[in-house]
Amino acid sequence: MPDTALNLLSRVTCPHCWKHFAPEEFLWVASHPDLTGDARLGPEKARRFLPSRFTATGEAIDARNQPCHELACPHCHLGVPRAFLEIDPIFMSILGTPGCGKSFFLAAATWQLRQLLPNCFKIACSDVDPAANRTLAEYEESLFLNPEPDRLIPLADLIRKTELQGELYDSVSYGEHAINYPRPFMFALRPLTDHPNGESVRRLARALCLYDNAGEHFLAGADSPSNPVTQHLTRSACLLFMFDPTQDQRFRQMLMKENPTAAALIAGRNNRQETVLTEAATRIRRYTGLSATAKHDRPLIVVVTKQDIWESFLPDLDAESPFRQSKQGLSAVDLAVMQKRSAAVRSLLLRVTPEIVAAAESLSDKVVFVGVSALGVAPEKIAPTASEWIEPNRAELPAVRPSTINPRNVALPFLYGLTLSMPGLVPLMRKKPGSDSISSPS
Repeated sequence: MPDTALNLLSRVTCPHCWKHFAPEEFLWVASHPDLTGDARLGPEKARRFLPSRFTATGEAIDARNQPCHELACPHCHLGVPRAFLEIDPIFMSILGTPGCGKSFFLAAATWQLRQLLPNCFKIACSDVDPAANRTLAEYEESLFLNPEPDRLIPLADLIRKTELQGELYDSVSYGEHAINYPRPFMFALRPLTDHPNGESVRRLARALCLYDNAGEHFLAGADSPSNPVTQHLTRSACLLFMFDPTQDQRFRQMLMKENPTAAALIAGRNNRQETVLTEAATRIRRYTGLSATAKHDRPLIVVVTKQDIWESFLPDLDAESPFRQSKQGLSAVDLAVMQKRSAAVRSLLLRVTPEIVAAAESLSDKVVFVGVSALGVAPEKIAPTASEWIEPNRAELPAVRPSTINPRNVALPFLYGLTLSMPGLVPLMRKKPGSDSISSPS
């Protein structure tokens, strides 16, 4: 018979407000359509309540005798998937300046992870809540399942810019004060039976929570008690900082000599990106009580985007695969290759933008540098044709044909982050005399 027993956690963590509470404190969401009006979420939302009656199968019964199926946090009243009753969350924060490509990177990475994790690493990867991941699923479909794969489409039409407010945020009222919380994308990660630790599903299963904040939220002064949308930084097991070389004037000057066409296409945006890291460090120290000289104990992965444009500066960067495969077909992350790649990217940044390296290594004592390309191909300018009318002010926008999109290394930061923060889940490559051995420490 199937295993139907619940293995409840002693404390549950809300993925929205990050408060901890006991499972019996969960609120339930009323099912009857007449039971609307919630003190935290407003008059149009279904009422939240602490039940006193249950069905024989353990479902709460609302005031109109309807069985209920959805749970909510007792603090913020936002919905919490049932998986959080049994699976601990693992948070990963993605930060960077406006326009650095966070949403493109996230969509490409989750698309690759859905395929790589089960096929190569023997880890099931599924949506904890498909409704919560709807926006990200739309991003993935726009890039990889586009109905017009051969049409040149502006990047701004493929994935719209992440806004400061809207569908990726939830507003919660606490009396006279309203607080905005970021809406996470959530994935359930579970070892499959042929995983090296397949017998330890309950111990190793995690709910991976990812946040796609607008870049403006990471600028100095953007954090406030009523807008704590980046406080997930302090809860994250791993931080991913997106560095966009095309936003740096020094890199653009180098690109102009090496690749004038690409440099002309991306010219115009210039941001002091190290300020995002220093602001993140300030917030982490503020909310964790970390001293001004101490380093954060969580890994920091510096993700250098748009590798397809700058890779000529490091032509051998991808010469070795960061993955190795055993005779049984199990893949693992090769730490030696990762460290070699990291050293090469760090050397390039230290030569061109030394303040990025300094800011990163001042924040964390576990810094890794990774080059990625969410598109895998350099964008091109839109060229109107006789059969296709394009507005004049859109004629010079960077665009790409979805059929040419081929992401590179985008899943690597997450896989490597999991090896550092969740030992035993993603297999590691360990070398023994005379052979390569894959292991996964418990």
